[in-house]
Amino acid sequence: MAAISALTAWPSGAHRPAARALRASTGVCLHDSRAEPAAGAASVAQAFAAPVGRAAARRACAFVFVANLPLLAEAYGQDFASAASLEIQRRLCANFVVSPSSDMARLRDDCFLLWHNEAFECGIFEGRAPSEFPRTMRRASRSIEALLAVLGAEPVRAGGIAALVQLHADWIDVCPPGQLGSSEIELALWTAQPFPEAHETRADGWRQLYRADMDVAVRLSEATRAEELSFSWRPVVQPGSAATVLYREGRARIASGQGEAGLLEPEVFMPCLQRLGLTRAFDRTVMRHAVAALRMQPSAHVGVSISAQGVRVDHWWASLLAVLDKEPALASRLVIEIVDSAALPDFEAARDFCVQLQLRGCRIAIRGFGSGADNLAAVRACRPDIVKLDAALLRRARGSAFGRESLRDMLSLCAHLAPHVVVDGIERDDDLHIASQAGAQWMQGFGVRGAERHARVGSPVGGDACGRTEAD
Repeated sequence: MAAISALTAWPSGAHRPAARALRASTGVCLHDSRAEPAAGAASVAQAFAAPVGRAAARRACAFVFVANLPLLAEAYGQDFASAASLEIQRRLCANFVVSPSSDMARLRDDCFLLWHNEAFECGIFEGRAPSEFPRTMRRASRSIEALLAVLGAEPVRAGGIAALVQLHADWIDVCPPGQLGSSEIELALWTAQPFPEAHETRADGWRQLYRADMDVAVRLSEATRAEELSFSWRPVVQPGSAATVLYREGRARIASGQGEAGLLEPEVFMPCLQRLGLTRAFDRTVMRHAVAALRMQPSAHVGVSISAQGVRVDHWWASLLAVLDKEPALASRLVIEIVDSAALPDFEAARDFCVQLQLRGCRIAIRGFGSGADNLAAVRACRPDIVKLDAALLRRARGSAFGRESLRDMLSLCAHLAPHVVVDGIERDDDLHIASQAGAQWMQGFGVRGAERHARVGSPVGGDACGRTEAD
């Protein structure tokens, strides 16, 4: 492993800047020729060393890794990246640390260790390694979820620049801060770094696109914190019976800022978040609001979309899983729609996610089926309760007999893949006729009566107030 530089305990003396060289394709942070030799890490580690024979109590420990710090340095400059690191350190100390010298260690600008303390309570784990923690806590810990949510809640601002950090956190088995050695520090740094993304190759105009995407992400974050998020509710109905509603899909949107036209729709901001790797916090926010809406309207069945990046059981979903365990009646009214299923990074993780949610009573929907070659693999992995056909299938059916035949064939195929199949993209009266003639079981789109209803996030949806019933 490359030599470790900028290794400090907290608190330290003068702040040392992050490594200037950016992450290589291997995912290891490389340093320039001015980096200290490996012996430098060992000499710093000696400062941690406890006196011989002194045994410190073992405490649960979490790492926090700022995964996009090299990208921030490349897009905005090293000064901003260093400021972002210091801001994460400040948030850690302000919210999760009682005694900086014994509760936290700074391994590098992009990596911190945080031990169990009164401000970061994660149960009593004296003498136990993370592998010995309860399985549910290792996979979905509310302590780690709170850590991720608080540290990434607001954009980092410095020098007139605002950007969001991409955080990776988990449990790690290390000695107390006074006993860390150089080899253990290197192992902690290696463990904390997530696997590199396949899209890390830089293309022409990458910096401009990254900054534009980040501007949208920051705007979305600010709107969410200002409670400017709202839903449009799109019912999934039976042909010829708009009163029979399978569920209502909530589409999150935000009001435009100064100089922007119209609303910011998911089609605009979700691709930006996906390219930045920042969908997780937004998925979590939308899901929490959906749960609030279900509590306000006990008769409603609501569906919300999550990105392919979020289809895994991990710490981001800890509080949701806890709620669903306690409120099975609520879980039975929640539909989780997986967007861009062809881009699922890990089919095994996706299968586990869907199984865990279905065991708690939720229904899983795959959106946009028929739009990508990997859709069928995603359906096989997730075994959804609902398959929603891509709207392009209906558009092609408008213009030719072959298109209508293709729609019928797709509906026949999907009937073997899921209990419920939805024809999406209903926009006009002839779409209703085409879908019905093809054998559609359920339909959705702006042409369905009631599809244009809007409400603030958490407002009542559906149910008896609209004169409709919810299908079981």
